[in-house]
Amino acid sequence: MKLWAMRYGDEPVNGRLFLLRFIRKIHVIIISVIAGALLVCACHVAYRTLTPVYYMTECDIHLDYIPEADANLMIFYNEYAWEQMSQDSAFIEAIVSADPGLDFDTVKESFSATLKSDMKILTFQVKNTDPDLALRIADASLKGGISFVESLPEVTGSEVIGKPYYPERITFDTRSIRALVLGAVLGLIASSFCISYMILSDDRIILPETIEKRYHTPYAGTLDSECLKDSLSDLAGDNGFVIASTLPSDKESEVIKKLKSLGVPVSDKPLGLIDDESKELHNAVKDTMIPVVYVFSSLLDIKADQRGLSLLSRFDREPICAILTDQDDLLIKAYYLGKRSGYTKDGKKDNRTKK
Repeated sequence: MKLWAMRYGDEPVNGRLFLLRFIRKIHVIIISVIAGALLVCACHVAYRTLTPVYYMTECDIHLDYIPEADANLMIFYNEYAWEQMSQDSAFIEAIVSADPGLDFDTVKESFSATLKSDMKILTFQVKNTDPDLALRIADASLKGGISFVESLPEVTGSEVIGKPYYPERITFDTRSIRALVLGAVLGLIASSFCISYMILSDDRIILPETIEKRYHTPYAGTLDSECLKDSLSDLAGDNGFVIASTLPSDKESEVIKKLKSLGVPVSDKPLGLIDDESKELHNAVKDTMIPVVYVFSSLLDIKADQRGLSLLSRFDREPICAILTDQDDLLIKAYYLGKRSGYTKDGKKDNRTKK
């Protein structure tokens, strides 16, 4: 197969094979879900635990607006207006003036004014890590804060209807269950995406039929195929052949040994195509007069085979057929389960290691 005719990058996604390989990694997804849930929950709880403890006290003030306010709601200050106004320098200075010992920045960070329900009930809130200081700021807000409020042209008077109480600790809901669910979902999405990407970007020869579809080279079988000897006899002839591959030399020796045990007339000198720039290799390929049988491995990346096949095609020594080794028999058997195909014979043995 000419290198420029190889179009394996345009192959459609094999949904059945993708699903089977994805299921093989289901344990990774389960571990990722558990790990993600525990990690996110641990980080969330740690964050909540390390968050400084705050104490809060409140006091309510009833406001009297000018008579025109009843006819025009625009005169009333809404919740947003009070929250913004409570951070103004004039409001904070009024509180500090009632207790000069208070720090301006501390009061600004601790104090806020808001509306909870009724637009005429203004609530002063004070939050601080020191409960005594929070109570002190609240007392000062009743003096200085009220004087500022009453200075507004829309307010005619005010009355305290709820004095500050001793600050209570603010308790946070850690929401550990939500954190667990969030972590599990993130772990599921991340692991599923990574596994899908790994499967879709993997160009290795997993199925026998891929050899014929991708390289238009007849498939003789795997080293464990029952009909390998007959297939090689039909495709490569009975006068002998030489194997070519990018396998390590020790692996090539194992393949030759296996073929000889089947009574196949294979040459003892394989064409190792790893060093495709070697002059000795070029001469060996050029001088080869017997058919070439290419050996693919399901464990090796296809890029090395791509260069090896290109080298053979340059010297017009394209392989007459191909053999697949290191195959996953369980996966092949599952893929062809229920299909009427000659490839089902390659999945009869289940003693292979899962990839």
